[in-house]
Amino acid sequence: MDLTGDDHLERAVTELGAPDALFRVSRGRFLAKLSLGVMLLLIGAVANYLWWVEGPGNPDHFIFLILIGLPISGLSLLLHMYRNRGLYVLIYPTGLLRLRHGEVDSFPWGEIEYVRLRLQRAESAEFTRNADGTPLACWVPADVPTFKLGEAGLTLIRTDGTEAHLSPALTDYKALAEQVQKLTFSVLWPAIRDRFREGDSLSFGELEADINGLRHAGKLLRWRDLKELTIAQGKFSVKQVSKWLPWALVDVGSVSNPHLLFALVEEARRFHASPTSQPKEQPTEQQEEQEAEGF
Repeated sequence: MDLTGDDHLERAVTELGAPDALFRVSRGRFLAKLSLGVMLLLIGAVANYLWWVEGPGNPDHFIFLILIGLPISGLSLLLHMYRNRGLYVLIYPTGLLRLRHGEVDSFPWGEIEYVRLRLQRAESAEFTRNADGTPLACWVPADVPTFKLGEAGLTLIRTDGTEAHLSPALTDYKALAEQVQKLTFSVLWPAIRDRFREGDSLSFGELEADINGLRHAGKLLRWRDLKELTIAQGKFSVKQVSKWLPWALVDVGSVSNPHLLFALVEEARRFHASPTSQPKEQPTEQQEEQEAEGF
C-alpha cells in the first residue's frame, strides 16, 4: 500500500476488520508535545543568551547542564514527534500491524522472534497465572518519560530480521507494551520452558541461562545464588545473594525478550525446588574457577 493520511488506516480496517486495539499519536497529544518542545527550545535559547551575553558566563557544572539540557531536550522531543507523526498500531488476534507514512508492516505473533524494551525502571515483572501457579502471561511494566521519549520504546524483531520500533509517543503506550508482551509470551514461552527443562542453553542477548544458572561475560551465577532481577536507570541488574554490588549490569535494550527471562527465573526456582526434579549440574573446572572469581 502507498497511502497517506488516514486512508491507509481505513483500508486496513476495511480489509482486515476492526482490530482488538488501536494505538495512535493523537492530535491533542501531538500538539501538546510539539508545544512543549518549542517552549523548551525557546527557554533554552533565552537562558543561554542571558547567561552568556548579559550574564556572568563561565557557569558551574549544574548551570551548564541546564543551559545545554533545555534546548537539547526540546529538540529531541520535536524530532521524536516528527518521526512518529501519522503512526498507527493495530492489534489483531493473529498479529500486529504498524502503519506509518503510508507504509504498512505486519508482524504475525508466530513470526516475532525477539521483543526488546527500553525503559528506565522496573522492580519486577507481572504475571497472570493459572490455578497451579504456572504463568499464563508475563510482562515488564513500561514507563513513559515526559521529555526524553527516546529513552523508552518497544522493538519487535521478526524471524527474517525485520524490525518495528514502537514509540511511547503513542497514546496508552503502557497498555500497548503490556499486550505485545502478553501475546508474544503465549507463543514463545512453551518452547523456552521445554528447552530449559531439557538442559539447553538459552540466549537473552548479553545474558544466557541454562539449568545451572545465569551466565554473563564468562561468569556463572547459580540459581541458588540469584537474589533478584531488577531494572534501574536503564540497566538490567542481576543481584547476588549476600552481595552489595550487582553481579552483572547490562543495558536493558540489549536483553532480548526480558519478559521471558523474568519468567524463566521463576521456572528455574520452581524446577530446583521440586523434589522430583534432578538438575544435571556438572560444572567444569573452568566454571568453578569463574564462579569463585565472581564474588
